[in-house]
Amino acid sequence: MNRLQQYGGRMIETDGRPTIELVDPNDNAQQRFQYRRSGDGIERRVLAHDGRAMRDGSPWERMTASEVFAMVQIRGQYHPILDPLGL
Repeated sequence: MNRLQQYGGRMIETDGRPTIELVDPNDNAQQRFQYRRSGDGIERRVLAHDGRAMRDGSPWERMTASEVFAMVQIRGQYHPILDPLGL
């Protein structure tokens, strides 16, 4: 099992771009969170547990610089979003 799978994630492709898909084990709704690179930042969207779009259409939203910085601060040896995306 690779490291991303150990964190409950997998690498998929959306619109021809590598995308990380994670399920938060603490989320009772078991929503799927997707992350992909966008220029020098990260975009994310939330899908229902079955992979379908949420009622709002699950648009891709660019993460703020402070959100990305917070991920970098807790990086440690491996980060299941940053490392697979090459950040």
